[in-house]
Amino acid sequence: MTHPNPDQERRNFERLDFLVSCGWQNAQVSPLVDDASARKYFRLERRHDTALLMDFPPDAIHVDPHGIYDDPERPASVAPVLHTTALFKRAGWRVPAIQASDEKRGLVLIEDFGDLTFTRALQAGGVLNGTGQDALYLRAVEQLVALHRFCDDGGMADCGLVHYVPENLRRMLASFKNDYLPLIIDDEVKRTAAIAAFDQLLDEVLPLCWQAGEVIIHRDYHVDNLMLVENGDGGDDCGIIDFQDAAIATRPYDLASLLRDVRHDIGPDLEDRMKQFYLAAFPSIHQTDFETAYIATSMVRNFRILGRFGWLAVKAGKQRYFDFIPRCWDLILRGAATNLPALQNWVDTHIPPDARHAPNMQKPTNIPTTNTGNEADQ
Repeated sequence: MTHPNPDQERRNFERLDFLVSCGWQNAQVSPLVDDASARKYFRLERRHDTALLMDFPPDAIHVDPHGIYDDPERPASVAPVLHTTALFKRAGWRVPAIQASDEKRGLVLIEDFGDLTFTRALQAGGVLNGTGQDALYLRAVEQLVALHRFCDDGGMADCGLVHYVPENLRRMLASFKNDYLPLIIDDEVKRTAAIAAFDQLLDEVLPLCWQAGEVIIHRDYHVDNLMLVENGDGGDDCGIIDFQDAAIATRPYDLASLLRDVRHDIGPDLEDRMKQFYLAAFPSIHQTDFETAYIATSMVRNFRILGRFGWLAVKAGKQRYFDFIPRCWDLILRGAATNLPALQNWVDTHIPPDARHAPNMQKPTNIPTTNTGNEADQ
């Protein structure tokens, strides 16, 4: 006999009570596919109207996404969702409207953008009008141009976001050293030497991420979080979701996230054209400085992703992300020899080509736990 879970029953009651207060108590409720995050979503349907319910209970554990704390586990809160929604709306982005919220109980009723992400449009192969690869990535870059102009016009002042410095990025990369390198460097002496050299590399490279200045970043800006949303005029807007971890950070951060996405590699030609389009909107930015900052930022993102893959494989038993490892290394090294030789030298010295593939998980592994957060958050 299955006994009811008191905590789950209590949460179900809180959700229903919230929906009653919003007038959605009679809606059909369907859970959406979630990842390893404690944040869950439900689609609500009544007649011809829909909405989404975000459920992020305050007693859940949320992993600090910003590299602020040595101990990354923090209490959950929907407050960042409410704050960043208002901020990005001021910046001119099309973000889901907040229809109701109960911050104390961690419940938010938000506008439903539907299911047509840029990823799904790309998979349709341009069958939908104006959804070819070039057109979609151009729309995505246009949104960054609009946001960064908002920043350059004073939008960052008193915005209430975490302000990154190199130390934030250094903390984010702890998992690469602790969770991934032991998978590919068995010898402890060699691994210790590689980590010491890596720390020296970070001393040199991390400040370069700011060489082109800083802006507000979405922090997880890629085609899975961009959507085609009907605008009522016969067209569609670029809808943007999952921005609750926004911060102030290096200017190329979101562009590198979009154009060097390990799950959707677009190749160097389209990547270069999109960068040139972005730079044409900001003629005062020195192109060489921007390229160095872009490659340095891409390095940070992809080393952090490798750390995430290592943690998920060893601590959560999930090895499916190993298929992306060769692409991660390709993205880390793309342009490094010319623009960031110290990075190229570190990889050549410590990570031979045959170590840039999926590691062999059959051999024993002794890795200390590093909690790096949910698998969907890159």
